[in-house]
Parts: sequence; C-alpha cells; structure tokens
Amino acid sequence: MKNAKRRKVDVHAAGIGRVRLASGFFLLLIGIMLILQIPVVLLYYADVISYNSLDFLSTAMLSMSFSISAFAYLMAFKKLSFKDSARELGLGRKELTISIIAIGIVLFLAIFALEGIVTAIESYFHITISTNVAEIMAGAPIWFYVFVAIIAPINEEILFRGLLVPRIGIVASAVVFALLHYTYYSSYGIEVIAALVFGLLAGYVYKKTGSLYASTVAHALVNIFAVISLLA
Repeated sequence: MKNAKRRKVDVHAAGIGRVRLASGFFLLLIGIMLILQIPVVLLYYADVISYNSLDFLSTAMLSMSFSISAFAYLMAFKKLSFKDSARELGLGRKELTISIIAIGIVLFLAIFALEGIVTAIESYFHITISTNVAEIMAGAPIWFYVFVAIIAPINEEILFRGLLVPRIGIVASAVVFALLHYTYYSSYGIEVIAALVFGLLAGYVYKKTGSLYASTVAHALVNIFAVISLLA
C-alpha cells in the first residue's frame, strides 16, 4: 500500500512538473516573440521600413523565436550548455552523416510524390486545389525568399521536431505544426494536410534516427522547390 501511494505521489508530482515546464516554455516563447518584434515595430513607426517590410520582417522574427526559445528553454530550465542543448535537439556532430542526409532526401521525395497525388486528384475530380502561397509571398524582397528556403526550415525543425517530439509526441507536435499553416487559407485545407503529413513523417524519422538533420534537409528542399516554383 505504501509503495502504491508513493508511486501515485511520484506520478502526480511528475505531472505537475511537466505542466510547470510546459507553462514556463510557453511564457518564454511568448516573451521572446514580443522582444524580437519590438525593434521591427520601432523601425516601422520611425518610417525606416514600409508596412510591407514590416509584415515580412515580423514573420521572420516569429520564425527566429522558434529556435531561440527552444535553446533558451533547454539552457534555462534544463541547465544545459549551448553545445549540450544542440545535442539534445539532435544537432550534434555525430548525428550528421551521409546516411542521414540521404534519409532527408528520401523524405523530400516522398513529400514531392504527394504533389503528384494531389495533381491526380485534381484531374480525376475536375477540381482545383490551390494554395495562397503566391499571394502571401507577393512583393517579398529577395532576402525573404532566401529566409523561407533555408533559415525558416531550421527554426521550425528545432522547435517542432527537436524540442516537441520527445516531449509531447509525434502526433501532437505534427498537429501543432499543421495548425500553424491554417493561415494560408488554402483550398480544401491542403496546406494544413500537407504540413500534418510532413510533421508525422519528419517526427517519425527524428524519433528513429535521433538526428534533426534529416528532417531539416527535407524541409529545406521542400521550401527551396516551392520558392523556385514561385520565382520561375
């Protein structure tokens, strides 16, 4: 009986501990988001940047807050060094191998194959499945295209796969990742569906390999292909 009660107390304490850590991370993420947005807003009100630039800079700072908050969380709450935090996120040197890069390329090809399935569905049902990516990116400066293609995938993988998958699981992290794509307002929710599928596959790969490089390579290739398609 005493052992059973002790186990219940331990489980309860562990649950409270996880809630506190989750709350701490959420507050940390919000705080970093706000801090990064302050200089952008100040530049806008000082007439240094236009409203259009404000939008793109704000989006870039939001993306940066993902990776910064992940590292800040591990360093502040887990007391890890920056180097150990990188290893915790699957960004250690030993996790970067040719086979891992190859897995990333295969993951990209799998996602690319889904494009063909969507095209086949459009043809068979005589419907148009489109996204609003072109409208969202309209008027974007060149640096933002580069950011979307290379930097944004790194930031997102660090948070959604590196930090969240080990803590809330593959499915939950994929759902959160997918919901963030709701603002694209694509027809039939194709962006949300695509993000969910990618999140599930990328989370599985990360869980199996312990390396963040595979999903990051795949994510970057997906974004690079999308950017090239927009600029072509």
